[in-house]
Amino acid sequence: MNRSSWSYPVSGWVVAALLSGAVLAQPGGPVAAQPTPVRADAPLPAELRYVPADAALFLHADAHALWTGELAKSFRTANKDLFDRAENAGKAFGGSPKDLKAVALFVPKIKGPGDDERLGIVLTFDKPLDKDKFTTAVKGLFPDDAKVKVLTPSDTLAVVLVGLGVEYAKPQPAGADGPLTAAIRAASSGKHMLVAGATLANLSDELQKDDLPAQLRPLQPILKAEAITATVTLGATLDLAVRVRTKREALAGDAEKALALLVRLIADECDRTISNAEKEAGMKDVVTVFKAGLAATKGAKLSVDGTEARLSASLPLGDLPLAPAYRAVGTRVTAAPSPKSANNLKQIGLAMHAYHDANNSFPAAAICDKKGKPLLSWRVAVLPYLEQADVYEQFKLDEPWDSEHNKKLLANMPSTYALPGSKPGSTETHYRAFVGNGAAFDWAKGHKILDISDGASNTLMVATAAHGVPWTKPDELEFDPQKDMSALITLVGGRAQMVMCDGSIRTLKKLPSKETLNALITKDGNEIIGNDF
Repeated sequence: MNRSSWSYPVSGWVVAALLSGAVLAQPGGPVAAQPTPVRADAPLPAELRYVPADAALFLHADAHALWTGELAKSFRTANKDLFDRAENAGKAFGGSPKDLKAVALFVPKIKGPGDDERLGIVLTFDKPLDKDKFTTAVKGLFPDDAKVKVLTPSDTLAVVLVGLGVEYAKPQPAGADGPLTAAIRAASSGKHMLVAGATLANLSDELQKDDLPAQLRPLQPILKAEAITATVTLGATLDLAVRVRTKREALAGDAEKALALLVRLIADECDRTISNAEKEAGMKDVVTVFKAGLAATKGAKLSVDGTEARLSASLPLGDLPLAPAYRAVGTRVTAAPSPKSANNLKQIGLAMHAYHDANNSFPAAAICDKKGKPLLSWRVAVLPYLEQADVYEQFKLDEPWDSEHNKKLLANMPSTYALPGSKPGSTETHYRAFVGNGAAFDWAKGHKILDISDGASNTLMVATAAHGVPWTKPDELEFDPQKDMSALITLVGGRAQMVMCDGSIRTLKKLPSKETLNALITKDGNEIIGNDF
């Protein structure tokens, strides 16, 4: 499938990864480099002692290097105000970002509903903390602070547990071994800006099943591996290395092929991103940076060593115009119209994904009766995930939206569903989903994100409809692939806004063609999307 889009988070994620370190990696730079040697019996830094060696996800960041390094200085020049605000925000936590030494984050497992919201964060500081101020500030970040435990075993160490039991409140047994031992030891070397890893067996079982969407099946050797570990190392170049540890030597070759396919897919998508960026005014520096990232992606080295498949890539920083490119992207985002509507769509996307996490699927387009008759909109179903559980509990879910009881609740419409500029007291919403004929939603059945084989970032979730409807009414946009659906969508602030199934917000200067829009609406049509998106 050739889906073209001008979206920095999606199309250029590898470039962004090489520039910001938002990837998984294992020690090393180019493929010939060897892991930084660390004695197995060497004591771990304080923040790493709490990380389970079989955690589903693990990330370690050299916070000091990220905040004070040359790369940070470049971005500080581009956006001094952002860094100044971060400095001021740090005061509420009893310190400053520059006092933060290192951060380790871990998620023990992601097997059932809510598991991805249970995590541990361990921070070390160069200077003593104001423990009371830090505890108060951290708890204020979470809606349910009762689920948050903040421990300060020393003046320079803080352990934050979100939804986790007391067994995570103390260091792991010394010498504990597991799939992430290599990643944890790499982090302890102090040589890498970022180190991360994943224990595949502790991720969702669906990732290791054989009935994956067609697009993901070639990646099965990676998804069925024991562990993925990685590092990002910063110097004159930014070096990325990834290692996939398989269960047997015979499987490592398959994992290498899967990594090679992933590299090709990323390179193709990045190439299309550059093509689209070249059509935009003021994107010259962005194009330069992305081209360098594309070259690094195409130059990635692959190899097999025993049970491991390895990938490495290196991006020479040199004279790359990082700060101007950052400013250009920031200006483009800042110039986007109707930030209130975009935020509404963002909150809807987050609520949809929270629903998916709790129920293992997105909601159906409607809450239906036993015969499949739509009673209430999906907008009612996701209320608990918009911090509107009290409103949700007032509905009679076995009655239609306009029953004597439910109709009274129209007045309780959350502000998230109100289009900016609507009349005060209006109970109509313009945020509606496309339904049926292969769209992301069906009336009576909710789909899993893995059902979206066209890619969640390329499939429309909710659009800003031309006509408003009572917000509780199950009245959505019926998808007809034979018709032009653009007439059903309105412009907000002169732009078309929509939220995609991955939760990203898209703002377009004009509505795309019939063919492109229809391709975006389908979840598994395998269509080619035109350059007008």
